Amino acid sequence: MTEEKKMPVTEHLEELRSRLIKIVTAILVGTIVAYLFRHQVLEFLQVPIKKVLKDNPLRFFSLMEPFIVHIKVSVYTGIFISIPVILYQLWMFVSPGLLEKEKKYILPFIFMGSLFFLFGASLCYYIILPYGTQFFINFDTTLQSTINIANYISFCTRLILAFGIVFQLPLVLLLLSKIGLISSKTLSAYRKYAYLLFFIVAAILTPPDPLTQTLMAVPLVIMYELSVFLTRLFGKKSPVTTEEEL
Repeated sequence: MTEEKKMPVTEHLEELRSRLIKIVTAILVGTIVAYLFRHQVLEFLQVPIKKVLKDNPLRFFSLMEPFIVHIKVSVYTGIFISIPVILYQLWMFVSPGLLEKEKKYILPFIFMGSLFFLFGASLCYYIILPYGTQFFINFDTTLQSTINIANYISFCTRLILAFGIVFQLPLVLLLLSKIGLISSKTLSAYRKYAYLLFFIVAAILTPPDPLTQTLMAVPLVIMYELSVFLTRLFGKKSPVTTEEEL
């Protein structure tokens, strides 16, 4: 009896290990491919800050810093282009808990997940980063700016990745609903706490001014409301929950 109970846990851990290995492999392959285009990616990432600095170049302060920057850019780009594979592995990990008719939604899940990630990353790159760099560089005009390339790349890549990840919220909540861990009723009940959490997350991830924080928090609120709508339509329903919602 005890062994029978332990087996499913062991199998789940083995499955998780297998999926994680495949995710790491995909990121490694993506990193190698991205390394071939690292100069173009690095130039692309510097566009927001160069608009503010104009003729003032970014600098490096240690011998190995340019090499580390190129590796860092390649790794983050590798993660970015591996998003479809990561979403596929996530789906395959939770698919045993889904019904046969629900497993056919794998392609829409990967497509929408990649689209949401791209939308969040684009919002960060084209709106948040320009505002953020403008705010920080012009915060004290009496100081002369000497921007370190490594610090800037760390700042912008983490912010872009963070925006892409938080925009996966509807799909994550829908998956949790599909396997019966949450429901649209639960999401509705905790709405006000979720909104508060979004503004706290926005305050942590974005520059400390109300505009950029709102630019992140408002899309998260919209994503949450979309999650409520999707879980109500497609989430796993119990007879009691259905009665209550009707």
